[in-house]
Amino acid sequence: MAGTLHMKKIIILLFCFLAQSCTTVGSNYRPESYYQPQGSISPSTDSMLSGADGLEDEKINALLYDRIKFPKLIRIAVLKMSTDDYWRYYSNEFTELNDSIARHFINKLRSSPRVYDASFLPSMLIPAERNIAVLREAAARFQADALLAYRSSCDSYQKYQFISPDETKSYCTVEAMLLDVRKGVIAKSVVSTQTFTAKKAADDTNFSETIKKTELEALSGALGEVSNEIVEFLKQVPVRTTAAFKARRK
Repeated sequence: MAGTLHMKKIIILLFCFLAQSCTTVGSNYRPESYYQPQGSISPSTDSMLSGADGLEDEKINALLYDRIKFPKLIRIAVLKMSTDDYWRYYSNEFTELNDSIARHFINKLRSSPRVYDASFLPSMLIPAERNIAVLREAAARFQADALLAYRSSCDSYQKYQFISPDETKSYCTVEAMLLDVRKGVIAKSVVSTQTFTAKKAADDTNFSETIKKTELEALSGALGEVSNEIVEFLKQVPVRTTAAFKARRK
């Protein structure tokens, strides 16, 4: 009897392990040894990426050697670049699921001691043409110190439908970048892929609904990993003082 219970526990643990997996890769924080002594390169400007015809050498060097610093407390403007809505308006349940995922993502960012606010960039500020220059301006009008732009893509493995008609395995990949609005430098990049396996529930209307729910689970996990990476990264970023920033602008 004890052996049977032990075997059941192993099976349950194995199922949980197979039900969800995640791979997250984020850029590393730059070591201090990378930076050149002060004065050995041309000072950076407050608008590094304004040139429409490409960057001249001075601006490229300024971008490469610029030291990432943020104020002690920052606002992060969040921008979703992809247009998928994951059946948001299919039912009240799906609307609540989408809202819950977004709320959890924002709350995780706000949990950082370096963040006083994290909010989605107002849609009326989002231009039709999305490049670094115009996104910086939109974030600046929102008085955001950093812009976290991300896009997501989800799909389901068709092979699982042949193995079990009521089982699905979905994956979701989230690509994100954290942009220093003042400098136009990408401070951090993260790519997270989450997979999730589920079976059709009794209250699912059809199997397509099961698939979309599974994709939402994978999306939630991937966004959670992205927010964790950003929060950990901000712990390492030095504080930019107002006096130092004014001195560099002169």
